Amino acid sequence: MSDFVWNSWGVSVIGPSHLKTGIPNQDSWMARRYSWGNVIVVSDGLGSKPYSDCGSKAACLAVFEAAKSYQKNKQANIDVIPRLVHANWLVKVGPLPPSDCAATCLFAIQIEEDIILGRLGDGMIVVYCESEKDCFILSDDKQDSFSNYTYSLHSEFRPEHWEIATVKSARCMAIVLCTDGISDDLLPEKQLDFAAELYNAYRDVSCQKRTRDVRAWLNNWPVPGHSDDKTIACLFKQGDVI
Repeated sequence: MSDFVWNSWGVSVIGPSHLKTGIPNQDSWMARRYSWGNVIVVSDGLGSKPYSDCGSKAACLAVFEAAKSYQKNKQANIDVIPRLVHANWLVKVGPLPPSDCAATCLFAIQIEEDIILGRLGDGMIVVYCESEKDCFILSDDKQDSFSNYTYSLHSEFRPEHWEIATVKSARCMAIVLCTDGISDDLLPEKQLDFAAELYNAYRDVSCQKRTRDVRAWLNNWPVPGHSDDKTIACLFKQGDVI
């Protein structure tokens, strides 16, 4: 019989360009464990917006509030979650203008046997499972894009901009969320390998060592000319999962 618990971790580092110009890290991540499950979220504030760092923090808090509301009424359609996130985000960025706080939003909400995934804007969500056929990735195909425009939380709620999916927690080993400072530098065919290596390398490592190691390789990102903030968060099974 499986003997495991869901655990989570995350790391965010400021990009070289923001470090040089004195601009704060515009990425945020948060993770929380509740009696009914777990929530992780990452958000990337749009660089062109003056309060995008506030917007990304508000996005994380908005997901927590939405998850708590949804789990009280799990018979509701999961499509209600993005609407709850947006409504909570508007409250949390006030009194700042929402247009000045635009931010992306990626989350994973684990409630009992289900994990609900949501993605708005850039970045990627990798679902890593024991069986390769069950693995999948939510991300933009930027090779086919002619614009740098990305969807984000702003004043108007646009449900068609959200991507929502579910996965059975029994099949899943880890969920990895990354902002585009990481995902844009990974070849599409390497994204799943990246998540698998993270899970296998750090599932049984102490929190302090894991954070130290991940922060070090994010700060020494091997892609020439990289400049963006970089944030990664992981929800994973820890313990005996055989």
